[in-house]
Amino acid sequence: MSLIISNSLNSVSGIVFSDGATWTKTRRAVIKALKNFSHGSSSMENNIGEEVIALIEVIKENVGKPIIVNDMFDVAIVNIVWKLVAGKRYDLKDGKLRRLCDLITRSFKVVNMSGGLLTFMPFLRHVIPNLIGYNELRAIHNGIYKFISETIDYHKATLDTKNPRDVIDKLLIDTLEKQSETFTDEELQVTCRDLLEAGVETVSNTIVFMLLYLVRAPEVRTRLQDEIDRVVGTTRLPSLSDRSRMVYTEAVILETLRISSVAAVGIPHMALQDATLGEYVIPKGTFVLLAIHDLHNGCHWNNPHEFRPERFLTKEGNLIQSDWLMPFGYGKRRCIGEGLARSELFLFTTYLLQRFHLKIPEEDPLPSTEPHDGVTLSARKFRVIFQRRHSCM
Repeated sequence: MSLIISNSLNSVSGIVFSDGATWTKTRRAVIKALKNFSHGSSSMENNIGEEVIALIEVIKENVGKPIIVNDMFDVAIVNIVWKLVAGKRYDLKDGKLRRLCDLITRSFKVVNMSGGLLTFMPFLRHVIPNLIGYNELRAIHNGIYKFISETIDYHKATLDTKNPRDVIDKLLIDTLEKQSETFTDEELQVTCRDLLEAGVETVSNTIVFMLLYLVRAPEVRTRLQDEIDRVVGTTRLPSLSDRSRMVYTEAVILETLRISSVAAVGIPHMALQDATLGEYVIPKGTFVLLAIHDLHNGCHWNNPHEFRPERFLTKEGNLIQSDWLMPFGYGKRRCIGEGLARSELFLFTTYLLQRFHLKIPEEDPLPSTEPHDGVTLSARKFRVIFQRRHSCM
């Protein structure tokens, strides 16, 4: 999807669809910038906690009422990523950011998991652009780029080379000082888009799937809340330092990542030379996709369609890290946001389940586990009633 838009701009840049020297340069610069702004530190935990607390305040306004949860986390997740990238957070009810979230969501749904005709026959965008969704995709990306371009322009106008505020500032300063080679305006825009889209859609969809499976499996939800009450209690907030003692919570997260497999296939890769895989010959230039959903729901797993966190626990209650679980990819192109995503999943889960019981409205059917297809998989719309667990909260 984004590959076609990048190609239409006469280049492939960013950190998702680029390769070779361009990818190496961009990834190195982005990782360096993220480290500069506390990616993976207590500051990151504070940023996540701030957004979860803001979301909880919104939920409190509707306690006891059915809430459609499918887009409930979008703005909070955008804020976490965008504070790192652009140094700014928005109110969860901000109209501008909600429109941006809508654009991101639509961009992932307008084509299918493998990219469809746009990826494999891109010339069709010149022949039947409306029929294959190219015009809609182009309009969506123009809207996203407009938001990003305005943000970059503001950073350029207010840049203090001695006091970088965020990732954009750091990349601009490195470019001025030639520390990471020159980033063109287009490369910077595409890189920001990659960080925004990849860091938002997958995490938000995974949290929604977790709620879906928790309301379908009350015994799992009860055991999860019992662990939160035992380890964290009710007088303080959960912390990332609690993770080592909350193996069942971690198992619930791993099982959600497995069974939902939001990124159903990996990012398209291309064979740079002829290769063999077992009895198969992969010619140079072939697009290769890792079938993550099939890997996570294949015969290796016992009853793979059953939501069972215990599959990630030993008989002694220790956590199992299975080599068959690859939600963030594998190898040198493994997702650079994995640490942030895992922290978000843990804190959103524990904050919400510490404070609220979850139930399906009596008049609603049990939500379907059948996903909506797209570049990523998303849950079909369903409603949840949040009920306070502890009066002091």
